[in-house]
Amino acid sequence: MTQTNRNRLLTLKACLPHTWTPFFAKHGNFTPVQQQAIPSILDGKNTLVIAATASGKTEAAIVPLLERYCLGPIRQKRVPQPPKCLRILYISPTRALVRDLYERLRGPFAALKLSLAMKSGDTAPVSIRNTPTVLITTPESTDSLLTRVPRLLTQLQAVVMDEIHLFDGGPRGDHLRCLLQRIEIVRDYHQRQTKTETVPLQRIALSATVFDPKGLAARYLKNRSLDKRPTATPEIVAVAGKRKIDATIVPMTDLHDLATALTERVRNSADIRKTLVFCNSRKEVEQVAGFLRTHLGYDAAVFAHYSNLDPAIRREVENDFAVAPVAVCVSTSTLELGIDIGSIDEVALIGPPPSLQSFLQRIGRGGRRTGLTRVLCLGRSRLEDARFQALIDSAEGTGGGLCEMRPFSKGARPASFLPSVLVQQTFSILKQSPTGAIRLADLQRVAPESFNDKDLRSILGNLSQLDFLRSGRLGEWRPGKALAELVDAHEIYSNIGGAPLSLALVDAYNGRTLAHTHRRCTVGEILQLDGRALRVVWEDRYRIGVERIRGAPQGREIYSQTSPYALQLEVGQAVAAWAGLRPAQMATLQVPEGTSLFHFLGELYGELLREILQRCYPMAEDSAPVTHVNEHCLYVPGPICKLPDWNENTTYQALHRLLPRFEAILELGRFHSLLPTDLAQKTVIARCDLPQFRNIYHAAEVIEPTPLIQENLKLLLTW
Repeated sequence: MTQTNRNRLLTLKACLPHTWTPFFAKHGNFTPVQQQAIPSILDGKNTLVIAATASGKTEAAIVPLLERYCLGPIRQKRVPQPPKCLRILYISPTRALVRDLYERLRGPFAALKLSLAMKSGDTAPVSIRNTPTVLITTPESTDSLLTRVPRLLTQLQAVVMDEIHLFDGGPRGDHLRCLLQRIEIVRDYHQRQTKTETVPLQRIALSATVFDPKGLAARYLKNRSLDKRPTATPEIVAVAGKRKIDATIVPMTDLHDLATALTERVRNSADIRKTLVFCNSRKEVEQVAGFLRTHLGYDAAVFAHYSNLDPAIRREVENDFAVAPVAVCVSTSTLELGIDIGSIDEVALIGPPPSLQSFLQRIGRGGRRTGLTRVLCLGRSRLEDARFQALIDSAEGTGGGLCEMRPFSKGARPASFLPSVLVQQTFSILKQSPTGAIRLADLQRVAPESFNDKDLRSILGNLSQLDFLRSGRLGEWRPGKALAELVDAHEIYSNIGGAPLSLALVDAYNGRTLAHTHRRCTVGEILQLDGRALRVVWEDRYRIGVERIRGAPQGREIYSQTSPYALQLEVGQAVAAWAGLRPAQMATLQVPEGTSLFHFLGELYGELLREILQRCYPMAEDSAPVTHVNEHCLYVPGPICKLPDWNENTTYQALHRLLPRFEAILELGRFHSLLPTDLAQKTVIARCDLPQFRNIYHAAEVIEPTPLIQENLKLLLTW
């Protein structure tokens, strides 16, 4: 270490007189991201911190905030402590991560004599009398706090948003943006009432993978001033650093291939003892966990983990897997995040995940202490093998990086705000309101500036027609009968998941909750949970009582409906690069009586292209229709050497015909069905981003591929 660096570290250490010992002394140093981010946060700047998993981002955020708002000025001047109040809100994407962070931080907090608490659907309410200094929570529980005890947030100084990329672009991200604005409103009201100085809420966002840092910072870190004053530009701290990827792609025709592959890798390597297996659905998790318990070729504990298992059972799985010497844990995306499950030697993926971001999250769980990420990719077709290879190339940067592979993806606009979130916010604001009513101005304050009064009035009017609202005094709305059941079941705080009011699966004899599901069962039916057989003993309106049985045949898996996902444009473009195509190229292969057109545009744009070709491309009256061969390829009857000329009207007509299908595969929020029809359609159209499709369409070049590219394309047609 040079003298300059040593001096810089000593200076930074001196800025942390209270927190150095409990947080950093055992390491004796700061990580690179901590060195870069702490000074910015200490200065009070809104900051986006981007760094690799397990690089110390949490400490980089929480430590300077503690010094700035909870320790520094108070302890150094030795004045009496102020009344206990909540100073820092730490928002995480999952309940499990909330608990994990709490367990990780409570030791240093105890040493500092600072109070730390957690709040999620799995915990008790936050104490009003003993308000914590720092609260770790989720967006949904933050919403609940705003409706029940908004005064807890009146003296809040900072908000940390962990794993921000998991929120951005979806309903939870838009929900979070509304919550930040509501917190600002609560703080502003308190400051005006107490005539205290107006201080902006400091915002910190953390992530390991962000493809649009400036856009994300603008959406979440720019304070929306209530008095229209200009706000400061957020700071972006990005620290490079990644582990080496050792990936192997193995064909998988059935679960025997999985068991064989896991067994061989454990026998051939003394370094592999703990394996995390990712599946893309809860149903797959149950099938895989049940099979491995009886067919794995070595002695290992096998666990299953997914979101609608009861929290207590998930905690048991996490703890037992962490301490087991040799084990396999089969999971959905619930373990993509930084939940502490011990050191993972290898990550196995059954089928490619839906996005590059998800791929990076999953493989990032392995090899954190060794600098080497071992990945076993199990492809169930040549198509999946190719997608795996494309994701690996993108992760390693061999294709120049995903954002550079296709020029039109650079200009992609951020996903538009989802108005279904404003339906949920209407319900939440009503619950918060001391008068039991909501006015148009209340919704205006949380809605993005792009929403006009006409849209907001149409939302409120449609909810009135559906009996979720009823008219009150002039210019106000009150709760309707249809809203009562949602409120009673605490279903108004979330924008994720399927239909509200799920059923609890419970032990028939002791009442312990095991899981949640959205489908009814019949008495005597055999179910499968955690890879084990259960029989339904009784059912009532909200619960299904089950008993465990032995030796029964496998029954129906208990799982909540997994939302279908559309293959993303970026993943399709990664596969195109793997095949050898240059940016904006599409390729053709001649097949009997027609042509295979490889577009690599993802599911949405591929379907839109199919509809356009069906209407515009000259074909014989008795010819077959344009159809999908697979997610990357269309069958076109007859030859095709270029796309039809762009026609705006034809494209809009094609899109309108596809709206019902697109509505089912886009993530639009659980309250989308309560929107007025015209606004719901506008939302789907905006989500499809026709300007981007137009750019892609104009740039597209249909080519006859070289022999080498032809061979790669033929592999994509082999199942």
